[in-house]
Amino acid sequence: MAMILGKIKETLPRMSPNFRKIASFILDNDNNVAFTSIYSLSEALDISTATLVRFAKSLGYKGYQSFKKDLQEEIQHRLQPYDKVSLSKLGTLPEEKRLQKLIQNEYNNLRSTLNNLQLKDFETIIGAVQSAHRIFIAGFGITRHFAQILQTTFLASQGKDVFVITGSVSDYSPQLKSFGAGDIMFLMTFPPYSAEVKHVASVAKERGGFLCLFTDSASCPVYSKADVVIKCTTNSLLMSNSFVGLVSVIHVFIHMLLLSSENGGKNIRNGLEMEKMGYSIIADAGEQSCS
Repeated sequence: MAMILGKIKETLPRMSPNFRKIASFILDNDNNVAFTSIYSLSEALDISTATLVRFAKSLGYKGYQSFKKDLQEEIQHRLQPYDKVSLSKLGTLPEEKRLQKLIQNEYNNLRSTLNNLQLKDFETIIGAVQSAHRIFIAGFGITRHFAQILQTTFLASQGKDVFVITGSVSDYSPQLKSFGAGDIMFLMTFPPYSAEVKHVASVAKERGGFLCLFTDSASCPVYSKADVVIKCTTNSLLMSNSFVGLVSVIHVFIHMLLLSSENGGKNIRNGLEMEKMGYSIIADAGEQSCS
């Protein structure tokens, strides 16, 4: 999907006079339009709400609200923290209202993410994991922490080698070079998208592997390369991203994988036995050093 503002610029010369008026206003005031109501925009332009709906539909949307939602996502990608504070007006609210607004935002992120999950996508990913030779998980910046969480759960439940691709190109290339057609790559990336994700996605697809992408929208530069995309709503009132949706998706996915895996329970039990043995040896060693 093309970026909305770019699409508006591209089609502007061919628009009717009313549509051109709307498009020009949006391009000149994109930040404000993204976070204002259709009624306020209608009043500002002296154009009916019905015309605004038709404008959104001319760009391929079902209605104005879906257009506005995607416009907000695009604007959110480039907003700095101080811009977000200004738009959300958090700085002018009493502390209790701030807390309510922040909690509501996280609730909205979680609800939006989970409501958009599709069973067929999970079934496809689970099948790919079960048939894969090895599992690779790529995350850069903050997402490297979530990649390590996913690695830990895979190691606990799957009897397969699991690798995390992170750091600089020179850091991860020794592992990435072994990626092959029978492997699966989980790639996590959110605004601002790391440049390395293009390299990782290209290698995964060129070598015929399976690519599962966790991201926020079609604005992601490797969106079109993925075999399956799991969209996580990441709207944050202050920072770059909220990760409540991603954490929940990982949790749901791992449990679904365990329930569909014949050896998942056995692998977890083996891991717990290894852990128990390790603590026992450490305890014995501690007692001997004290005697």
